[in-house]
Amino acid sequence: MLTRTRLFASAVAAVTLLAPLFGGAAGAADAPKLLGKFDDWAAYTYGSGADRICYVLAEPKTQDPKGAKRGDVYFMVTHRPGRNIRNEISLRSGYTFSPTSKPFATIGKDKFQMFTGVSEGGEHQYWAWLDKTADEARMVKAIRGGSTMVVKGTSSRKTMTTDTYSLKGSGTALAKIDDACK
Repeated sequence: MLTRTRLFASAVAAVTLLAPLFGGAAGAADAPKLLGKFDDWAAYTYGSGADRICYVLAEPKTQDPKGAKRGDVYFMVTHRPGRNIRNEISLRSGYTFSPTSKPFATIGKDKFQMFTGVSEGGEHQYWAWLDKTADEARMVKAIRGGSTMVVKGTSSRKTMTTDTYSLKGSGTALAKIDDACK
């Protein structure tokens, strides 16, 4: 499991990075820089020097159940070279997770267990991270080589959700952040 410090840093950074994309109040100078859109994935950088962050982002192609009330939903892979972090996996569900939710992602026959930030409260309740950091490189390899990814989780209202992501363009987007955040 990720350390609480890394969990908190991830959530704070994600909120900071993504607020401008969804109408947040951050100024243009604080906005992430789009490196490019590659089919169903986009690559971004944020900050400079030791604080530079690079990430890819995708939104699901389908969300079930169709009528579920949800906010923004996206999946990210992040590099933080100044902290020696590569391939950090995170997911924003668009709802607060159930305290007992055990979200997971599947790519082909590979299953990747995640954990939520419910116990941290606040914005963390909307987020999940890969359970074992040792699985990050394996999951990124699966994302690069796969065609679809399915993510399942349970909301605080006990609604089981299924989000299906296209992986088309993920390899090019990931190569872009690999280059931008060596």
